[in-house]
Amino acid sequence: MTYTLIRQLSGDESLLEQRAAILGYAKQAGLTLENEMIDFSPLERPLKERGAFQNFLHSLGEGDVIVIDRIEVLGQDMEEAVVVINCMLSRGVSLHIASQNLQVEKETGLARILPLIVRLGDRPRTPQRDSRVGRPKGRRSASKFDVYLPRIMEGLKADKSVSAIARELGVSRSSLKDYIESRHLKEILDDSWLERAKNDHRIAEASEPEMACTLSETASMAGQTNPH
Repeated sequence: MTYTLIRQLSGDESLLEQRAAILGYAKQAGLTLENEMIDFSPLERPLKERGAFQNFLHSLGEGDVIVIDRIEVLGQDMEEAVVVINCMLSRGVSLHIASQNLQVEKETGLARILPLIVRLGDRPRTPQRDSRVGRPKGRRSASKFDVYLPRIMEGLKADKSVSAIARELGVSRSSLKDYIESRHLKEILDDSWLERAKNDHRIAEASEPEMACTLSETASMAGQTNPH
């Protein structure tokens, strides 16, 4: 089954704009859109409270296709997006992102989708979600380093120093260091970050436990479904 997934993000035209973009992409890609899911949950609502959306995720299976306009439809921040994408891929679902002309599958891996995820940054949150003092961060803009992101992640996974990676890429060490820190790239590779993501944004259990999705292998974006 091929689904259109849209969500009200901002402005009265958001849903219509998303639908139009998806229709154009589907025509170009030769996809037949068979069904539509509209997530009416407010943008500030955390993933674990989006019941209808989670039920939709639990209904998906091997071979299903999801088409969205932009990655923000999946979650309001980086961790939520990672949890949702991992859930889809672990179930054999293909994800198409129309605005990026991008198809993501279990075999795609983290490298191809990570540039979009890290740009989400930390969206402003309600006090119920985050009581930290200070000005909330907005969505991160694109960076000249985004094109190097797969190689940067490979270097960090290989435990290379920032200086070594900078030399390989022919870029400024200080600028690369700032990029890595602002995108929390080292944290993404750390197990503690994965555990926090699971605890903070865990997708609720489905009526059949074996269908529940959890974050289990972010580094490859192809984790296995874990029963609860």
